[in-house]
Amino acid sequence: MSMTNCEDCGQDISDQATMCIKCGCPLGSTTKASGIMDGAWAAVTRSKTPINLFAIAMMSCSAILGMSATQIENQYSLIAFTYTLHTFMSVTGMFFVTILFCRKGVYHPEDLAKAKREGITDLGEDRPVIAAVLIVLMLTAYGLYQFIKTLKL
Repeated sequence: MSMTNCEDCGQDISDQATMCIKCGCPLGSTTKASGIMDGAWAAVTRSKTPINLFAIAMMSCSAILGMSATQIENQYSLIAFTYTLHTFMSVTGMFFVTILFCRKGVYHPEDLAKAKREGITDLGEDRPVIAAVLIVLMLTAYGLYQFIKTLKL
């Protein structure tokens, strides 16, 4: 194994590395995965940021849940659709809480490294504990709502 320099920051790194350990700059060419996952992987790599990847996953799950809820054709169809909406709204709430309190998740790691190299250090403070507390509160409130609803039946 030999060493090379990063094209972007000059850090000594292995010639087998796919990205710089200091600045995150991608190195060399990467081989594209072949097969049925090409389309999905292309969408993921185009998404650029972790939060966009989460949004793609959220939309995919919502589409699957929504479609499955419409396939129920008995007295439980309205209940299934209602819970599908509840699930979608819960995930959407968690998504927005994450965006509000985990700001660095909005940016791709390469963009964060580039901003750091350019001297931009104040991108906002991440507060994952506040995000986690709010998500737990949302889930607890929904659980209490369901519990009180079952007591009334």
